Amino acid sequence: MVKTHSLQHIQEALKKKFKGKKLVFGHGLIGSKIAFVGESPDEHEEREGKAFAGPSGQLLNQFLRKANIDPRKVYVTHILKYRPSPDRVPTLKEIKANVPFLKEEIKTIGPKVVVTLGTMALSGIGLKLPLGNVHGKVFHFGDYSLLPTYHPAHGQSDPQIGSIINLELAKIKELLAQKNEEA
Repeated sequence: MVKTHSLQHIQEALKKKFKGKKLVFGHGLIGSKIAFVGESPDEHEEREGKAFAGPSGQLLNQFLRKANIDPRKVYVTHILKYRPSPDRVPTLKEIKANVPFLKEEIKTIGPKVVVTLGTMALSGIGLKLPLGNVHGKVFHFGDYSLLPTYHPAHGQSDPQIGSIINLELAKIKELLAQKNEEA
């Protein structure tokens, strides 16, 4: 109940900060051991008002099932809580304005593993290294382990990247086992 209240507080603060924007909040299991962070909502997610609600969410769920992770037991969100217009890459200023809210959201959910999906998500969470150099490597960020990987859409368009995503998501169970947790 406290975590739900804290998330509502974060959402209210976002509404005040980004008045006039159609916001898309994270969702999933509150208290999940695993959180996924993407860049920003696409048109499907904006329409549904739910992170990873469209094709990207379906792809992510397929990858999770291949890694034997129940999609209902994870939390998904974005760095930006609104869709940049018109389908452009978020600016550094936009990312910086959203990062404090993302950090509070992650702190509230309390995952043991945070998986960034794509370069922008990795950068937004605070690791300013090329994704190609660090994907699949584990970094320790205080209370959680960070596992950068590619965005599911990249994995769909490039089968080799899809295989890499499968291997990297399989590491989640190992990371949780090291922390004596279950997915």
